[in-house]
Amino acid sequence: MGSDVPTSDREFVSKLRSTVDAYLGAVDRWEAAYQRYYRVPDCSARVSADMEAEQREYNERRRELEALLPRARRLCLKQDLRDPFGGLIRVSLGRFAPQERTDSAIGRGERLAVSACLIELHAACAEWPAEALREGKEAKGGRRSLVDRVLDYFY
Repeated sequence: MGSDVPTSDREFVSKLRSTVDAYLGAVDRWEAAYQRYYRVPDCSARVSADMEAEQREYNERRRELEALLPRARRLCLKQDLRDPFGGLIRVSLGRFAPQERTDSAIGRGERLAVSACLIELHAACAEWPAEALREGKEAKGGRRSLVDRVLDYFY
């Protein structure tokens, strides 16, 4: 294994989160560049010269995400969560002309599903001290609220 491969589930979820954020950013930048000009949708794999940098960045981020997907799927199965990550790479950029469609290739619902899954994975993989875990279960009846898990995810 390489030195940049996370060993614990918690480290992996953190890397997955940053990789997903970078990928979604690359998709957004690609679509913003695509929206700049009146274009006709092109079914071929050719990319116009004005979008080569965005396409290159998108391809790099996609490869990074694809490398993490098998472990993300296993982790979702282990935690009994639906795997929303596979749908991220099944997007078709440039399929519609900018004047036909203004929404993103990765919709808001899909982005929310990915965010919720990342929050759930982060909470499930958190390494809690044994006594804090025991106290939390006694105080909350064994399950933390979604709000508490969201707050823990960001803090």
